Parts: sequence; C-alpha cells; structure tokens
Amino acid sequence: MEYAKKERIGNPDLFIGRKTEMEYFLKWIDEIKKMNSQSSAILARRKMGKTAMMERLFNITFHKNNGVIPFYYEVREEKMWVVDFCREFFLDFIYQYVAFKTRKTEYLQMGRKATYKDAINVVREEKLEYLEDVIQGVSNLADESEGLLWSFVRDIPKSVAEGRDEFIVQFIDEFQFLNSMIYYDKEMTRLKDDTASPYLSTAESKVAPLLVSGSWVGWLRTIIGRMTARFVYEPLPNLSENEAYEMIFKYSQILDIPVTEEVAYLMSSLVEGSPFYISSIMRSRYPGKDLTTINGLLETIEFETLDDQGRIKFTWMEYITGAFPRINDRNTKNIVLYLCKNRDREVTRKEIMDDLKLDMTDSELELKLKALVKNDIILQGQTNFRYRGVKDNIFDKVFRGIYQDEIENFDIKDIKTEYEQSLKGWKRKYKRLQGKYNYQKGYFAEFAIYNQLNIHGLEKNTLLKSITRYLPEDFSFCEYTSVWRYDCSPEYSQRFNIDILARAKDPSDYTIIGEVKCRDAKKFSTDEVLAFETKYIKLKNAEKIERTIGFIFSRCGFTEEAEALCREKGFACSEDERWL
Repeated sequence: MEYAKKERIGNPDLFIGRKTEMEYFLKWIDEIKKMNSQSSAILARRKMGKTAMMERLFNITFHKNNGVIPFYYEVREEKMWVVDFCREFFLDFIYQYVAFKTRKTEYLQMGRKATYKDAINVVREEKLEYLEDVIQGVSNLADESEGLLWSFVRDIPKSVAEGRDEFIVQFIDEFQFLNSMIYYDKEMTRLKDDTASPYLSTAESKVAPLLVSGSWVGWLRTIIGRMTARFVYEPLPNLSENEAYEMIFKYSQILDIPVTEEVAYLMSSLVEGSPFYISSIMRSRYPGKDLTTINGLLETIEFETLDDQGRIKFTWMEYITGAFPRINDRNTKNIVLYLCKNRDREVTRKEIMDDLKLDMTDSELELKLKALVKNDIILQGQTNFRYRGVKDNIFDKVFRGIYQDEIENFDIKDIKTEYEQSLKGWKRKYKRLQGKYNYQKGYFAEFAIYNQLNIHGLEKNTLLKSITRYLPEDFSFCEYTSVWRYDCSPEYSQRFNIDILARAKDPSDYTIIGEVKCRDAKKFSTDEVLAFETKYIKLKNAEKIERTIGFIFSRCGFTEEAEALCREKGFACSEDERWL
C-alpha cells in the first residue's frame, strides 16, 4: 500500500497490532456509504496509538479510493485566533479533497500554508470549479464576520458531501483542544471556550460523520457529554498478549535492541500490554539498558518510572501537573493513593471519607474527585457516587515516586522491591509455561527464525542450507531489507497473513515467504500445503515480488503426502530445531 499521508509513527512497520480496532473502524467507514455510521469518539490516554490508528485509517481510505473521502485534522495544543484556525481547518479540507479527487498526494501537505487565492487557483487548474464559490464565501466571511466564520466552516465537509452526493469521513484528532486553544481576538486574550459546542448538530450527519479522539479522556467526555446521543464512545484498550509480543519483537528488530524471549514475556506481563510502556522501555535512554537480562529490564523500568528523564514519568507528569495546581493538598494525594491501592474495585465517596477520616463535606470531596476524573488521575465508576483508581500497575509507582517526600513512612526502595516481586511472580509463571511449551511456541518460535534470517542468515548460510530441503540450486541465504510476519493490508476483502516475509535486498536473490508450525504432535498435512500455496501466490501478487521461494518449518515434521507435495511445488522444508 502507498502511504499518501506521512505517518508520525515513522517507519510504517512500527504500526503493530490493533487488528480488532482497525477491522471495526474500516467496516464503520465502509458503512458510511450506506449512511449507517454514527459519529464516534476514541478514548485513550496519550501514546496509546490513537493518532497512529487515525492516520493509518486515513491512508487506507485514501488508497482504497472506494467512495469515501477522508479528511484528517489535528487540533494542536497551541493558541490560535479563530480566523487563523478557520482558514487552516478549511484549507486543509479543501486541499485534502482535491488530493483525493486528483490522486495527487502532494496537495495533502499544502493546505496549512495556503491562502484562499491559492486554493481558488488550484481548484480552477484541477477543474473542480464547484469549490470556487465555497472558497470565496469563506474568504468574504473571514473579512466581514468573525462571529459566523466557525459555524460556517465547521459544516463545509458536510455541505460539500450533501451537495455533490458524496461521502466524507472526518478524523479530528485531539478534539478537546477546540475549547481551550481557540481565541476570539487576534491578541488571544479572550478564550472562545465553546468552539466544540456547534458539533452538537454537525455530528448527526450520516454523509460526513466524525471520528474524534482525545488524549485527555475525562476532559473529552465532559465536552461531548451532552452530545452522548450523537457520539459512540470507543475506548482503546491495551494490546492483546500476542500483539504485545509482536510489538516487542518488531521494535527489537527495527531499533536493533536485543531482547530475549523471557524478558519479552516479563515485559509484556508487567506493563499489561500497554503500547506506551513497551515503546518507552524499548526506546529508553537509560545508559545501562540491557533487555537480555531480568535485572536489565528491572533497571530500565525503574529509570523510566522514577527518573526525571524517563518517558513514562514525564508523560504521567503532564496529567498530574494538569490537575494538582488547582487541588494540590495532602488530602488529594492520599485520595489518589487510596484509590490506587484499591484499583481492583469501585469505591464510594463514603468509603473514601470514612477510611481516610477526611475533614471536609461530601460536596467538597465530590468537587475534588470530579477534578481528578477530568484530568485522568482517577476513573469515574458506574455512578457519580463511585470512583476507582487507574487500572494500571505502573501509575501508582510513578505517583509515589513524585510525592515521596510528602508521603509518610515511604521509601523509594519500596517501589524497586515491588517491581522485583512482580517480576519474580511472572518469572515463575514463565518457567511453568516454558516447561509446557519447551521455548518453541507461537511468536517465540517465529521470532527465533526471524533472527536466524535477519541476523545470522549470511554467516550461517551453509548450516541453514544443510538443514533445509528442496532449495533451488542457485539459492543462498542473503541480506534482507526486512524480516517479519506479513499481514495483508486491510483494504483487501479477504484477509490473510503469512508467518515470514524476508525481503531480499538484492532483487537477484530469493525473497523467502514462510510458514511456521510448532505443534507437539500433528504433522504438516497436504491441505496445509495447499492453503500455504494459496497465500503464497496472493502475497507474491499483492507485493509484486518476482524471485521467491516458499519455506515451511514444521517442528513435528510432514506427512509423506505433504512432503511429496512440497517437493512437487518447490517449497523448501525443515523440521530441524537448529532453526530455533
């Protein structure tokens, strides 16, 4: 797939997981053409992958060119005069619309710096003259009526879709900043704190629905709370266990950071699949970072959560400093710690009041708790009378590390001890799994083969060839540009994935397309060979790869019929555990 919009994640291969969420939203986008999709809000804290997912959804929708026009806008955390904001928002839409219609991706980057005159010239040149009156109308309104400008501009995507009998999906990232960063006056002294309110009606559109996101979950909920009937909430959870492993191993390869199978398991378990925590640990600036040992993992996590240079601590500080200037007292800190200790259940205000012996009224306590909820320091329970701590076993350690001097009977060494105890518990579980699966199951086995090809392919060429049957005479293991699992792009109606795609750097060398099976008993069958052949051909065609070899690793071996079929099809085979 070609990426029309440059994604901030950097290397597109770093986008990992979110398969369930991507499939849901791709279907949601497709349903726009049937006018069945309701505006939705993605709720998750910072660095959980919201922006990456929205940018990928934009690129897939743009690439598919299948009747839905994507528009992406990020509300930045910087002050803007409403006139400048409206110009930027509007021209971003116009240029993205023109890019989609003409398939000229260079227009995607031009809207933010363009003028209304520039836009008129572009739509004339591209024979999209029906946009000229719209552009001129916005230009005139900017000069004559600042008050009406946003109300008019906000509805442009919907108006264009309705007027042209088209469908548009609007991705608006960091939606909550609409009410805190847009100002009535050019000097930016009068905050326009109702910028999001007009979306009460716009969000009802079925031809141009919105997918909005926000890193301040409580704040975003407050803003769109009275639009509940217009928006569907879509929380973004942590990664599943296998997606967390995939992320760790993928980052290990791309960032060239060695990670052992044991450390990968312990890291994923300790951070509960949080993509932010995994990324922070893998990218940590800790000078002694070593993710091949348990002690190295422990030291890296301690640095990330307790040191001022740690990304995990720094990010949580943004939330904490957002809340505590207004409610910074000892009672508030004790409330947060109390909820952290009881985060496995909801707690009532009465319990908090009684257990902490707070000297305040119920109304005063409620105000404190609401402020903490709005700033994502705690969570609202099922009712307004119930609350709970953040479902995260890292946050309370960061919080205690920050306020250690103000908390009685607290020693920062306690946090290190807790990490050690957690890792010991997960290590015992890993050892039990290790005995059951003998190190060679699922992602761990695939990762072992990835490493053989990516790191040792050239140096172990003779060995790997000797333990692999049916290789072409001119075959040699070579240098590969990438080695990883292949998941077909979601725009394909029939999804498929292949365990290994090792792309040869030199087109004259063989690219390897492989299947890995690490079962304890069942041999690879003829049906599985035929199923692999179907995926093998699909991948070759989808990626336009000419020189390839199919490879099947089956730890339990092959049936006689499957072995003969592999030889006939020219698929290389091995069950030799030296691959692992």
